Amino acid sequence: MKISTKCSVALHCLIFIAEYENQVKVTSEMLSKSTGCNAAAIRSILNLLQKADLIYVLRGVGGAHLNRKPQDITIWSVYNALEPDGLEHLIGCHPNPYEKCPVGQNIRDVLKQPYEEIGLSVQKTMQTITLEQLLETYTNLIKD
Repeated sequence: MKISTKCSVALHCLIFIAEYENQVKVTSEMLSKSTGCNAAAIRSILNLLQKADLIYVLRGVGGAHLNRKPQDITIWSVYNALEPDGLEHLIGCHPNPYEKCPVGQNIRDVLKQPYEEIGLSVQKTMQTITLEQLLETYTNLIKD
């Protein structure tokens, strides 16, 4: 049970963009160095964030910018932009239960409702945490 690291990489990029977009041209190469991910992976993430209207990248000259205020970007909006079906796979059911076993025949139906509830709980929590809060935590950490 694990949420993809794409979300943490995207949040890393968004914090970087929020901190530096008015000081330097924030490029995928710059974000690649900061995140430790290759530039192609960063461009893919930026493309998904742009499609979700969370950021914009200036054509031609480049440079990523937030398209919304940090308080209007939630972890959920980032996660959903990257993996729209992600919660459906948050907790997976093992793929080959024995069909002749009564438990094996019914395990998916037994787990469906609890797993949906867990997914909704994760989503609700992700919707309450904003980029603004993450930036505040970051700012407090670098002050020390």
